[in-house]
Amino acid sequence: MLNNPHEDQFEYSVFRHLFSIFLNMPALFMLTPGTSASLTSERVEIVVPAQEPDQEEAKTHHVALRDIEHVVLTTSVQLSMPLLAEFMRRSIPVILTAGGERVLGLCLAPGPHSRARLVQYQKTLDSYFSLAVATLCVHAKILNQRRVLQRLAANRKDADADKTIQHLDELARHAMQAESIETLRGYEGTAAGRYFEEYGRFFPKEAPFERRSRRPPHNAVNAVLSYAYTIMAAEMECHLHIAGLDPALGFYHETQDRRPSLALDLIEPFRAPLADALALDLFSHKILKPAEHFETRDGGVYMNPEGKKRFFVAWERRLTRDYQSARTGVRTTLRGEFQRVAVSLKQALMDEKAFEVFYMN
Repeated sequence: MLNNPHEDQFEYSVFRHLFSIFLNMPALFMLTPGTSASLTSERVEIVVPAQEPDQEEAKTHHVALRDIEHVVLTTSVQLSMPLLAEFMRRSIPVILTAGGERVLGLCLAPGPHSRARLVQYQKTLDSYFSLAVATLCVHAKILNQRRVLQRLAANRKDADADKTIQHLDELARHAMQAESIETLRGYEGTAAGRYFEEYGRFFPKEAPFERRSRRPPHNAVNAVLSYAYTIMAAEMECHLHIAGLDPALGFYHETQDRRPSLALDLIEPFRAPLADALALDLFSHKILKPAEHFETRDGGVYMNPEGKKRFFVAWERRLTRDYQSARTGVRTTLRGEFQRVAVSLKQALMDEKAFEVFYMN
């Protein structure tokens, strides 16, 4: 949960004028319609058109290429070909998004040449290996859901969540004993139902969360959750590509065209501690307000441009926040855990090492 909402409010007001160009973070977000970006020596030159009635001229910003790890932009942003080429030379992934919750695609440098993908293809046909990977992902997901509810209940001195917490603990144990993917999905679905029912009780009355709805999201909270899950999957897809794995072939999610099934497998344990906890913080501290930062279109509710700017400030802060892992004993970040999990899966495939998923402290 956000530690100092007053500090965050100040940061959001500052970044609003930078139009989501994060100068002190490893991700570059370009969301404002009409923005153009080009290459100038070792820097990205970004020109943002006037946004306020009293602003007569466009604003120009410069970001050093060495400070950028990946880029997120919308279809309304113009990116020069020399800049895109330089991103590829430096292996900086570019995530292209459209309205709502869609990621149109990723622009990536060629993946490393290795045997990893061939081994991965073979292992997806190994039912024992697939079940083992899937079981760990679901087990961690359920325990992380349980941990999020524990923290929420403790912070608000709410004992009503105890039964759900205990039930999730039981479901996590059952999941570890599942003998098939289908059985595992049953435990995961039951856990998700109980978790979201309890999770929804903690939202303020002006931002209610009655149930999980996806396509389209039917309220502001669901809009944030859907968007966060989509961005999370795209970022995990980048880490898998860098590790030399194929994001499309998973072990738990079924393989479908245009679906990053492996990325979806690996983000399961991150959903509650990253996306769900962040959404609750944003609405509890009124960083996002349903009446101001969302719009209704295409039969659903979606964040408007200002809402996305506020979302990405909080998103980057959470992903890059330094902490010590209780399991490994090393200092890391959630983004670092994304990378670690992708590498761990590769090592499990190539060197038969134990696959280590993400468990929340």
